[in-house]
Amino acid sequence: MSDRPAILNGTAVRAGKSWPEWPQWDESERTRLGEVLASGDWSNARGEQARLWAAEFAALQGARHGLPLTNGTHTLEAALIACGVGEGDEVIVPALTFVATATTVLAVNATPVLVDIEADSLCIDVAAAEVAIGERTRAIVAVHIGGRPCDMDALVELCEKHDLALIEDCAHAHGSRWRGRGAGTFGSFGSFSFEASKLITAGEGGALITNDDSLRARAWEYVDCGRVEGEHWYHHASAGSNLRMTEWQGALLRAQMRRFPEQHRLREERATQLDQALGQIPGLRPQSGDPRIDSRARYAYIVHYDPAEFAGMPLAGFEAALAAEGIEFGVCYPSLNRLELFREGRFGARHRATAPTIDYAAQQLPRAEAAATSTVWLNHQMLLAEPEDVLDIARAIERIRLQADEVAARIGKQATVAGRIAGRLRGRLAGRD
Repeated sequence: MSDRPAILNGTAVRAGKSWPEWPQWDESERTRLGEVLASGDWSNARGEQARLWAAEFAALQGARHGLPLTNGTHTLEAALIACGVGEGDEVIVPALTFVATATTVLAVNATPVLVDIEADSLCIDVAAAEVAIGERTRAIVAVHIGGRPCDMDALVELCEKHDLALIEDCAHAHGSRWRGRGAGTFGSFGSFSFEASKLITAGEGGALITNDDSLRARAWEYVDCGRVEGEHWYHHASAGSNLRMTEWQGALLRAQMRRFPEQHRLREERATQLDQALGQIPGLRPQSGDPRIDSRARYAYIVHYDPAEFAGMPLAGFEAALAAEGIEFGVCYPSLNRLELFREGRFGARHRATAPTIDYAAQQLPRAEAAATSTVWLNHQMLLAEPEDVLDIARAIERIRLQADEVAARIGKQATVAGRIAGRLRGRLAGRD
């Protein structure tokens, strides 16, 4: 194999090789789906697949109750409703997260208060959260970013001190454990997603877990059209919604669960190997861990990138060079205060009367903003490959670094040419009616 990076016309490190596909499935999924088809019980109002799966998943995380929902956005909404969050309330949310962590707060007519993250872990900065607590604060949503648990000791203490609900956004944290306890079991609720990219998936799907009987009942009342369990089918005690998972999703997830423990073990093992390899390359720093983490999901393998060690190459250029080598990666979330939605207050007619008055555009959240342009998010399915395949990631990065001057120059030239072409195209289009 040539030592020249692929972007300089060398042979790609991963030339002729492929990564494990995602999602993974076999005949067990087909069999379970066939059973649901034949049963005629396609809704979990009649069937049992979704209910059984939710109980299995709750047991995996160490919770008493598991509720099967449509997706990981609705789980957060139902959790907020069950915790009594509503109009006039504020909910503290980390700035580095998927937009739904904050828009579900809007959905219940409350105000998301954005706070900064820790520079190394990328999780919510507990000290910043404490400063943001005001008389209207009712809850904190903690996001286990990339599967790396937040400081749950400090968060639990903070929420108990101020009598706040703690909701864990565990969309990345299937299987994560902190000091012997599963992610999602520390606060009022743990919210999980099973969307197509997640570590366990049915394409879409969500679960709420909790150890509180009363909270479980309130959440399910909202999820199940305002019904109270055990009452008449058409007895609606409150204005709920219909957020129930289908039996199709439950069947797929029960099959997916069977292979998850081995996948989780492989990801942890390969990530440790990659930590060691990338830790030796100047300019790269893997997302931090914590000795209190017993088990760590790897929804994404996240690396801090320092362009100074790569001839000043911007992150986009570095990622382009990685892609040429056959390395698969995702994209970091933007800091929420930089999203058009929050920057320009585009909350829509639905929230006209309850729209937040916070000037999000004026907020300075430097660590979240920096992370958006300085971290590489490697796809989790690569961690299911053989050890030598996973180490190809380090090999590709090292060859890019060793010839960073030339790579940066090539990328800069390509960007200039692309800019000129785009400019000429815009000029032609401007002359059209």
